[in-house]
Amino acid sequence: MSVEIPKVAVAFGSVAPSQGDIVELKVHLGCTKEVSSFECLLQNWDEKYSPGGSSPITVGMDGHIDIGRGSNVPQIITCRVESVKYESTPTTHYLRVSGRCWGEKLFRRVVTKTYENQKGEAIVKDLLDSYAGLSHVRDGTELVEDTDTTYTKLEYENTPVFDILKFIAGSADKNGVIGFDFRVAPDGKFEFFPRNSKTSPVSLSEKIEVSEYRK
Repeated sequence: MSVEIPKVAVAFGSVAPSQGDIVELKVHLGCTKEVSSFECLLQNWDEKYSPGGSSPITVGMDGHIDIGRGSNVPQIITCRVESVKYESTPTTHYLRVSGRCWGEKLFRRVVTKTYENQKGEAIVKDLLDSYAGLSHVRDGTELVEDTDTTYTKLEYENTPVFDILKFIAGSADKNGVIGFDFRVAPDGKFEFFPRNSKTSPVSLSEKIEVSEYRK
């Protein structure tokens, strides 16, 4: 069975590098313990992606990355550029762009607050609405699922949003089973759901080219 070659579509702000300019692209998809990240190496011979060029790429740009095969090239990450590095030799010019998904917003602010007699999902929604600024509703559907856990008192002082989310995810229960996961989905929406409650529609049959296992 033949397999279509990988295809990508990348956009940083209004800049959409051609697939021919993309030398290397790595995307790491994170969930609960870490957020997703990316690194993209672009050809930059005529300095078009540099400041003053025709299509400059700068730190702070929002964007997205789509990866697939054939005509199916789904978006897999909504991202923010956090680093731009220029690499040059006498014969080549490259631009290395890296950053994280919108989950990076979970690290921007710290929380000094006391939560009393609140359900786990209420605390999560407050963190997203009041501190992170991440949407958790898609097409009218709430993406922060209910927990069965009420916290009597939680006190925080200068605590990162991400750390509080990890605590709630690791201690809240649903139907007697402890543990929730969370992620920032490819469309930039925040999802919070019981652990092991999601399945992937993606089949890896005849698509894995390299694998590595370490214990």
